[in-house]
Amino acid sequence: MIAALLAGRMADNQFPGRNTLPILGRPMMAYPILAALNAQNVDLVFLSTDAPPIARIGQHLGVGVIDRPPELTVSSATLEQVLLHAYRHMTEVEKLDVEAIVLLLCNAPTVTGGLIDQGIEILRNEPGIDAIMSVSTHNEYHPSNAMRLSPLGRLEPYAASTTASSDDVYFADALLWILRAQTIRNLPFAKVPPNSVVNPSTQHVFPLVHQGYGDVDYPWQIPAVEEWLQRHGFSEDSTPYPPARAAVKPAATAPAIAQPGANGKQRVLITTVPFGEMDRKPLELLEEVGVEYCINPFGRKLKENELAEIIGNTTILIAGTEKISAKVMDAAPRLQLISRVGIGLDSVDLAAARERGIIVSYTPDAPTPAVAELTIGLMVSLLRSIPIADRNMRNGVWLRKFGRRLAECTVGIIGIGRVGKRVVRHLSGFGCPILANDIDPDWQFGREHGLVWLEKDQIYQTADIITVHVPLTQLTHRLITRRELDLMKPTAVLLNTARGSIVDEHDLGEALRHKCIAGAAIDVFSHEPYAGELCGIENCVLTSHMGSMSIDCRVRMEIEATEEAVRFLRNEPLLQVLPEAEYELCGAGRTGK
Repeated sequence: MIAALLAGRMADNQFPGRNTLPILGRPMMAYPILAALNAQNVDLVFLSTDAPPIARIGQHLGVGVIDRPPELTVSSATLEQVLLHAYRHMTEVEKLDVEAIVLLLCNAPTVTGGLIDQGIEILRNEPGIDAIMSVSTHNEYHPSNAMRLSPLGRLEPYAASTTASSDDVYFADALLWILRAQTIRNLPFAKVPPNSVVNPSTQHVFPLVHQGYGDVDYPWQIPAVEEWLQRHGFSEDSTPYPPARAAVKPAATAPAIAQPGANGKQRVLITTVPFGEMDRKPLELLEEVGVEYCINPFGRKLKENELAEIIGNTTILIAGTEKISAKVMDAAPRLQLISRVGIGLDSVDLAAARERGIIVSYTPDAPTPAVAELTIGLMVSLLRSIPIADRNMRNGVWLRKFGRRLAECTVGIIGIGRVGKRVVRHLSGFGCPILANDIDPDWQFGREHGLVWLEKDQIYQTADIITVHVPLTQLTHRLITRRELDLMKPTAVLLNTARGSIVDEHDLGEALRHKCIAGAAIDVFSHEPYAGELCGIENCVLTSHMGSMSIDCRVRMEIEATEEAVRFLRNEPLLQVLPEAEYELCGAGRTGK
């Protein structure tokens, strides 16, 4: 039998979290897994990892997970050692008769089932070959790694060759290797460069030549990979593989994703990711009370239908920003508590929750410091053109741009709540005038910090910097459109670190292109991940909804949301239940309900 082995770890200083990075709505690692599951000649698919998030995604996709021993969790562990450990697991623990192993990397999303099948057929038809290795003409390596084909069509080092039949130069692209079982058993570790798997100088290695992309090592490669995937039939909603193919293929034995609740225990579903990775305390709190929990197996923000499919007999939902609609709640008849990791509530149908008696809590204070500090950072970045200067330098352009100091600007703040007040306190050190607007002004706070309260239109017309810190409600949806942008000064800049749909992205793009305003900084978008028109506008600074993503604030959010869940499980009073005012904002107040 032929087994496919995916290998990947979470820790990587060069590109942290790349294996679970969403590409076209799927974690990067999902693509090589789908390829292996849909290769006609592959019988079983395994995943070797030391990272629980990667393991969860693999289990969800139906592959067997091989946990790495401690000695293979260190950065010095090589791919050859991982391969040998997995082979021994398959043959000694699983008792499988392995003919060959297809070795894939979790960060190689452009491998296809057809490419895998092509390599397996070559291996079976050429008994003198030790291994197959994918190569391409893309040069991402030192010239000393260059190879060409021998007269027998096998790979050999370019520099050592004297009788090559072709002058074409190839490089290993780390897309896939296919090794016979005997080759793995006799793997000459001393003669194989670390993480190269094979050595064409000492082994008979046949090339699998293609024109695709290899493994992804840098974030700048992502757009090209997404374009390649789209050209080959992938989208957020579909793949080029037959819909039922993966379900038919037998999955390797592995611990199934827990479906708690069937045994009478309370079930906690954690949909926000990452979770418990910076600090395990939230998971330890759940383990201490003996509750069964399941962390989002998709490794990304869930779609409404996906959440409805997996929520099942959940009693407590520790939620992120995914849509929690009436449809989702109807799919979870035992759901009693939604504990939101964060402050935004626009994704939760509060009226539906109230009608069904579902309690909603949140962590309003935890993300505030991080969001406020990012706001200040974005202000300075815009005023001094820091991102533009960085891009110029990387492109070999030395250009010093004039900018403005924050102390010389008038700042207008729409929304003086938790984050807005924190921004005011930070700005007090700069000494700039501050204009303020809020539906329920805190007059005492305003007097203490010298705020000038104005109507929103007056702020748009007067301020040099406008920053928005309001929740997304029916009143604030598309709060800033072309009308409001036309009121602003040509030298003004706009910031949004609140919620995406508060600012109309298309109208903002038009305003920036026509120089109606001088710049913008946007951290939140109506559809995330974002890849819209603002990406092509130089004077628009974009960040990936990272306002709350400081280590301390993220950990605090997770802990507070989990502590609320634990209080509920212990029948203790909840401390962060949603106030009535939040229900009234969305028209779900108690009156008439």
